[in-house]
Amino acid sequence: MRSQRKWVFCLILVLAGLLLAATVLAQDEGGEVEVFFKRTTFIPFGEVIINGGTARPEGSFLMNRNKAKFDLLIRVRDNFLPEMTKSVDNL
Repeated sequence: MRSQRKWVFCLILVLAGLLLAATVLAQDEGGEVEVFFKRTTFIPFGEVIINGGTARPEGSFLMNRNKAKFDLLIRVRDNFLPEMTKSVDNL
């Protein structure tokens, strides 16, 4: 039973190798294949019927909306004299 399994497994491997070799030989030897695309594409929308309506929020949503408040991540400074004196000392 075991030798029969080995035989079937080897046969499957050989067949897979032959199929792989056939696909390799079927490739074009020219290298890259040139692909051409149309410059423009025309899609006719004349026959398409679209049914629907616009959705907008009610006025109460806009009136009750609070403005978001964020803390500043950058500290605003008025005095840069210490940095200026350090840069002068480095010259």
